[in-house]
Amino acid sequence: MSESSPNDQSRDLPEPDDPDFNSINRFNRALSAHDERGLALALAAFAEDTLGRLLLTYLIDCKQSKDLVEGFNAPLGTLASRMKAAYAVGLLTKEQYEDLEVARKIRNLFAHNWEGVSLSQPDIRAMIGQLHGYNFDQTPMTTEPRDRLQQSISNVLTELRIQISQHRKHRRRAPQVGFRLTTIKPGSGSGV
Repeated sequence: MSESSPNDQSRDLPEPDDPDFNSINRFNRALSAHDERGLALALAAFAEDTLGRLLLTYLIDCKQSKDLVEGFNAPLGTLASRMKAAYAVGLLTKEQYEDLEVARKIRNLFAHNWEGVSLSQPDIRAMIGQLHGYNFDQTPMTTEPRDRLQQSISNVLTELRIQISQHRKHRRRAPQVGFRLTTIKPGSGSGV
């Protein structure tokens, strides 16, 4: 049996028992139970979790990576900082970053207002209209605000969860590109 070629699309699909694939399925099923506020908050929370997992999967496996992403006051502990970091190291496309930014802004509107926020508001509807919205099967994306937001962000999160699975499967991590200007190991000097 020959190995699959790099262009073989099937190698990019996660295994049926993959925890990241299972979590996206559970998440998508749960979204229908949420009202608009719950939807906005849940999409952002799942995006934050997904980006944290993506960064930890890709960054060099060390305590410093975990300290950056997890724990109290972690520099990459927020959705905004994780989005920027993932984009800066090439883990997000420009379109994925922009869609997640829309979801983050909508989440903030719902999170910081206790009443009077709706996906039908002209300003929020305009943000949702900026989503790159696409379906994996190339069918047209709905224009109904709730469905467009949910489908667009769920698609991005599905792509990212598959990316996590692929990084794990192929043991891909950030390359170690640091170097020293000497061939002498530190601490083994001439004693001067």
